[in-house]
Amino acid sequence: MTFYSSHTFKKTRYYQQLPQSEQVAFDILTEVFHFKTNTYVLENLIDWDKAPQDPIYQLNFPSPSMLSSRNYQLLLDAYQRGDINFAHAIRKHKPADVPIHQQRIPRLQGALIKGTYQAFPNLLFLFPDPMTKTCHAYCSYCYRWKQFVGDTLRSDQTYSYDDPHTPIPYLKAHPEITNVLFTGADPLVLSANKLQQFIEPILAIDTVRVVQISTKSLGWWPHRFTTDPDAEQLLRLFEHIQSKGKHLSLTAHFTHPRELENSIVKQAIRRIQSTGAVIRCQGPLVAGINDSPKTWATLWNYQIDLGLIPSYMFIESGHNHEASFRVPLAKALSIFQKAQQQTTGLTHSVQGPVFMNDIHRVLLDGIVAIDHKKFFVLKCLQSPYPESEGQIELIPYDKHTRSAGDLVKMFTPQEVLNEAYLAS
Repeated sequence: MTFYSSHTFKKTRYYQQLPQSEQVAFDILTEVFHFKTNTYVLENLIDWDKAPQDPIYQLNFPSPSMLSSRNYQLLLDAYQRGDINFAHAIRKHKPADVPIHQQRIPRLQGALIKGTYQAFPNLLFLFPDPMTKTCHAYCSYCYRWKQFVGDTLRSDQTYSYDDPHTPIPYLKAHPEITNVLFTGADPLVLSANKLQQFIEPILAIDTVRVVQISTKSLGWWPHRFTTDPDAEQLLRLFEHIQSKGKHLSLTAHFTHPRELENSIVKQAIRRIQSTGAVIRCQGPLVAGINDSPKTWATLWNYQIDLGLIPSYMFIESGHNHEASFRVPLAKALSIFQKAQQQTTGLTHSVQGPVFMNDIHRVLLDGIVAIDHKKFFVLKCLQSPYPESEGQIELIPYDKHTRSAGDLVKMFTPQEVLNEAYLAS
């Protein structure tokens, strides 16, 4: 496997065949945004005759729309002068704006449990240190790089842990936690040996019934399960997890049908399924990449054909300031509804569009008319507050809006908000 950074990609034939304007855009934007790709993406997923309009190219490569038009023009002017200092200034200015709600970071006897996050009562998110570092390739819409890499890494170092036993005392003290989710960046960039070191202590907790691993590896590097040196060992680890009486769920991220079309990914899926692990699929609705009913219907049908379970269509809820990847709410709802009409009923396992939210999971459930006025219907699917689950909120309908407002405030009980206000 060969990885490419922005510098090494410029030495490939793929860079040379890009239009000159796109080469300039790549040179400029990779001074601001982190970039990573690999041989599998370049050779199997991108249609280079259609780049930069190709959807997988747009999924992996940054685009000018990720910056304000003013900032991009200033960058272009600086580039033409041979001055990249302005690019570094923009990169430093862009905040790590993923909200981390401190009350959701678990504590035991007053001490923070590093590298853990408990958005919901029965689920603990786990961020072992190596898992937070990188992925097999970077998605252009992803915001997490601002949290975990380079000079943007938070100074308090609470986002990850390096001792595999860090979450164990907390899990033992909280038997209501039945699910753990290993996430990051991508857990499956780790060797099978390293991954097992972090998973093994969890398997001894009787009250933990489900182990989830969130990964984009099937889309970006399916060789992880076929020809990597420790691919067999990784599959044996999956079997080992289940031999301990745990349910293993691989949460696979797929954004476009092309990620499921070639023989390598199909072989990888069969090998994972042979271990007894269940693959559940989720992906974001992304402007310019998959914002059509046909694309989603095809994606879901492929997943059903391959024995996968479509679970979520996510809608981005505000991490990107310029909203370059967000789809208007009305369009998102229409895409979801029309896509389901074009698929087998088995795809009705999908929940969507669901806002990616750091405390609540909120469903954009439809549109209603009351007294001749239209409203979007929002429904809270999951929350740390039991009284919020199932709660319905209406917001005024606007076919152009890309924002539902402050979903955290909307679905947090008033007494909790009052306590937070007093504490501040």
